[in-house]
Amino acid sequence: MDHDVFWIPIIAIAGSFAMVVAIVWLITRTRQRNVQSRAEVQMKMIERFGTAGEFTQFLESPAGREFLEQPRRMTRERVLGGFTSALVCTFIGLAFLGSAFVTSDPGFYIPAFILMGIGIALFISAAISWKLTKQWNGTQQPPGGLPTS
Repeated sequence: MDHDVFWIPIIAIAGSFAMVVAIVWLITRTRQRNVQSRAEVQMKMIERFGTAGEFTQFLESPAGREFLEQPRRMTRERVLGGFTSALVCTFIGLAFLGSAFVTSDPGFYIPAFILMGIGIALFISAAISWKLTKQWNGTQQPPGGLPTS
């Protein structure tokens, strides 16, 4: 009987790690598929134009502006998602900290500080991404971008 109980925490810990790895893998695969399908659609669209003049005329049209605006909109959505994740992690960490004070249980301090640290790191990351996005949409260009001339 004791031999069976020994395996329960080991299986639970291994299962938890496997679940996290599976979720990250699935999210990554989904993002890769979305990016790949979007790139294929864009390439097919670019291939339809016979000359550079036709392509330039398309880019000046409302549909062309929408075509160019899509990556910027997606970047903004990602940055706002980063701010949302930062707030969620920070407030969950604050909830753990509040639980530590209310119950006088020091066991809540570790997850509180870990989650608040993750939340603060996500907030800083989102703020830097936001600043870089605003710069790149202005006069500067992202590293490795095509030169404009």
